[in-house]
Amino acid sequence: MRPNKVQDVSFHHLIRGIILIGFMLLLFKLLLTNNISLLIAPKMIRFIYFTLFICLILGVLLIIRGTSGKDHSYQCDCDGDHTYPSSFGKSVFLYLLFIIPITTGFLFSNNVLGSSVAMNRTIKLGASSQPPKQNNSSNLPSKPTTNKSNPSTNTQSVLDNQPEPLTQTEYNELKNKLVKADRITIDDNQYVNIMNIIQDNLNAMIGKTVTTKGFVYREKEFMQNQIIVARFGITCCVADASVYGMMAKGEVATLPKDKWVQVTGKIEKTQFNGETIPVLKIDQLSKITAPQQPYVFDVGIKIE
Repeated sequence: MRPNKVQDVSFHHLIRGIILIGFMLLLFKLLLTNNISLLIAPKMIRFIYFTLFICLILGVLLIIRGTSGKDHSYQCDCDGDHTYPSSFGKSVFLYLLFIIPITTGFLFSNNVLGSSVAMNRTIKLGASSQPPKQNNSSNLPSKPTTNKSNPSTNTQSVLDNQPEPLTQTEYNELKNKLVKADRITIDDNQYVNIMNIIQDNLNAMIGKTVTTKGFVYREKEFMQNQIIVARFGITCCVADASVYGMMAKGEVATLPKDKWVQVTGKIEKTQFNGETIPVLKIDQLSKITAPQQPYVFDVGIKIE
C-alpha cells in the first residue's frame, strides 16, 4: 500500500477511535449524573455498563492503530464493500453524523418529556382498557414494591428505582385493596397498575378520594376547567414512552402547561372521545417541583 494510502487509513482509524471514546465519555457522564434514567428504564442500565466497556476497548485499539503508522489493511473475502470514504467531503459528512450527537450531549442539558411530545401520542386517560401486560420473568424473585428513591439525595443507585412486576395474585390483592379503600394515593411504583384498576373498576371507584401528581396537559377540545394530570410511562426507553393520565376539573384555567401539580379530588365519570373515563373533581391542588425521576414504569404482570 502506498504511504499516503496508509496515512489515510490511519486517519480513519484514529477518528473512529476518538468517536468511540467520545461515546464512552458521554455514557460515563450520564451514569455519573444519574441522568441516564431520563433516557432509559433503570433495569436497562446494566447494558449501558457493558456498552461503555466495549466502546472503551474498541476506541483504544483503533487509536493505537491510527497512531502506529503501519498498514492494517485486510480482506474479509465477503461481497460487502468496506472501503473508506473516497473524499474529504464524504468523510466530514460521515463522521459529523456521530460527532454532533456526542457534542450536543455534552453541551446541552437533558430535557424531560412534556406536553410538546404528549400532543403527538395517544393519551391513555385512566389507562389502557387492555388487560395488564404479562412479563416473562417468572424466574425472578419478587421484591417489595416500596419506593427506595429519596428525592433529597442523588446517591441512590438508579437501578433500584424501577419496581419489580407484580404476580397475578399480587395484582388481584392490590385491586381488592383499592376497591375497598376510601382514599387512594396513586404512587409512582405501581402507577400504571393502579390506573388500570381504577379504569377497569370505574363504577366501584365513584366517590373515592384520589391523590395523584403529574404535569399539566390539555387537549385542544378541553374546556378551561379541564386538565390532564399526566405522566410518561416507560417500558425500555423514552422512545417507547406512553402518556398516562387522569382528567381533572376545577379552577385550573390559569395553570400553565407542563407545570407539575398534586391533585386530590373525588372520582366521577365522564365521556371523552366516545369512552367512559374517570375524572377527578378537584378538592385540593398544589404546585410542586418535578420529581427527580419524572417517569413511571410499565412493569406489567409476572407470569406465575
